[in-house]
Amino acid sequence: MNYSLPTDIQQRIDAQIASGAFASDEDVLREAIGTLERRQLGLKQLQEMMAVAVEDVSSGRVGAFDRDDTKRNVRNRLAEQGIVE
Repeated sequence: MNYSLPTDIQQRIDAQIASGAFASDEDVLREAIGTLERRQLGLKQLQEMMAVAVEDVSSGRVGAFDRDDTKRNVRNRLAEQGIVE
């Protein structure tokens, strides 16, 4: 593949290769594109979740919110996943 990148981008790619993290320009770019695609997918999912939430609020499908209960539930779920103790 022939391509020409701006100097600053090429320097960053070269630094990744020099660090031993990647073997080639293509490996660095493959990882970068994969990361970008995962980020974009995550943002799309978040936007979809937000649209559902906005619709729920607009339609009155909301319940009482207890901050302490919510924090406790989140901590419990994280503990179940082994993320926190």
